[in-house]
Amino acid sequence: MLNFGIIGAGGISRSFCGALRETDGAQTVAVAAKDRKRAEKFAKEQGIPRAYGSYEELLADKSVDIVYIGNTTNYHYGCIKLALAAGKHVLCEKAMVETEERAAECFETAGTKGLFLMEAMWSRFLPKSLKVREWIRKGRIGNIVSMQATIGNNVPKDPNNRFYSPELGGGAMYDLGVYPIDLLTWYADKKITDFRARVTYASTGIDETVSLDLDLEGIPANAMITFNAPMPEDIFIYGEKGVIRVPRAHWGGDAILLDPSMKEIDRFSQPEQFGMKFEAAEAVKCIRAGRLTSEIASPEMTIFSARMYDRILRG
Repeated sequence: MLNFGIIGAGGISRSFCGALRETDGAQTVAVAAKDRKRAEKFAKEQGIPRAYGSYEELLADKSVDIVYIGNTTNYHYGCIKLALAAGKHVLCEKAMVETEERAAECFETAGTKGLFLMEAMWSRFLPKSLKVREWIRKGRIGNIVSMQATIGNNVPKDPNNRFYSPELGGGAMYDLGVYPIDLLTWYADKKITDFRARVTYASTGIDETVSLDLDLEGIPANAMITFNAPMPEDIFIYGEKGVIRVPRAHWGGDAILLDPSMKEIDRFSQPEQFGMKFEAAEAVKCIRAGRLTSEIASPEMTIFSARMYDRILRG
């Protein structure tokens, strides 16, 4: 049984605890928050045996094998370093870190210490994502001609929330942009070799809307990301022989195959579910096999995404 410790007692950590209850060979044994009372309340709600008022206390718990980091983005890098120094495997919520340099450093440290590290990009593990890759590899739509993605919603313009606060690692790229970048490259099995970005910034300084024109080894793709409007959150993959539509690409349970006339000819469908249990299962599988990284949510995925953040947000 792999024992998880949870860093951060917010909503995303609550969802992850629910996912662990559906994951064979894993259980949650401890949670830590900067406010002990908050950690204790979380532990009581989730049936977790131990609660700590500091991250260091949790990392000193010898029963904890792996840490799930579910606090805000600005804390991820420091928590990863602390966890690795304490000899713990790490599964860190996206965006894992804010810069390429930090991403590369974290994976290098984990490798040196013989510890598993993975960014929690759960959308890559969804069964429908695997089906989309299968359709493409089997030539169901022929050669890919272009790709398109949208993701967005109306986010309250509150400078104190994690979305609009630069201090908390806010911004549309960190929160939403990671999905189209990591899914488009995963579906097509191609790297982004060039891109152009247009960014609109909020008064707080965070990126509010980002339009990306991407080149995936010769395949043109576009991604629109925003905090300012609801978007369908669909991905379209256009091929010479048909089209794949992935509704709610980072979340839902469907993938749809269309012929050249846009008539549906095949559909993968399962009940919509939060994909965290699939990423948790991957972490368990990799650690049991003695692997330090995942082939699906690979270090290259995380490092490249962080490189994109650097170039888009910091020039």
